[in-house]
Amino acid sequence: MAAHEKNPVKHRCPVCFGRETDVVLCQQGRTYYCVKCSFRGTREDVVGMYADLQKKFRWMLTRFTMEEQRDKL
Repeated sequence: MAAHEKNPVKHRCPVCFGRETDVVLCQQGRTYYCVKCSFRGTREDVVGMYADLQKKFRWMLTRFTMEEQRDKL
């Protein structure tokens, strides 16, 4: 058994995670599924949805001044 098989990566459900609920996906073969929201998808689907979720938090650590906000309007 390889080292990476002893501790498999646990993926979070991207649909539930987008709703700020932390649910670990179950794996059946190459398909991941969520017991809470009925999401089903491959690893590529999950990673793609994670990329979309990262857009939600991309400016989280950036501080904008009031002047910068007014200039955007």
